[in-house]
Amino acid sequence: MPERPRDYEAELRAIMEALAESVAEASDEEILRETREAAEDPRVIADRVRDVLRRAAKDFEQRRLRVAEKAHEEHVQSLRTRSSSLPNTPEDRRKLFTLVMTRKPELGQALVTLQNREFKNFTDADIQSCLEQLGALGVLGEFEEREEG
Repeated sequence: MPERPRDYEAELRAIMEALAESVAEASDEEILRETREAAEDPRVIADRVRDVLRRAAKDFEQRRLRVAEKAHEEHVQSLRTRSSSLPNTPEDRRKLFTLVMTRKPELGQALVTLQNREFKNFTDADIQSCLEQLGALGVLGEFEEREEG
């Protein structure tokens, strides 16, 4: 019968549990005496332990923040890499922009001021910028699918 491989983690866990139990059962005087015998300053050790506990508590409190930051970074990266191809000519971009604004007029209210609501004063650069923003938001995807289909 083959010999099972050693479970070093289980062995380490058992040692740590035994040490923790030993310290828990020891009196304060015993711990202080052993600390001084080892030429250690109990106050310095206590400060180090407090620092470790503070860092652990802070890390624990910030774990959701780190998860949210990671999710945000992944989302931003997906927006950056999302491909939405804009038409090549200014005329075709203006047609696409007009189509989007016709089918989704609520977007026009979010993108432009009241004075430009008719989109007549928009330059080609304005149109391209708006289309790029709409592409980053995923709005153009449904219009690209309709054109292809």
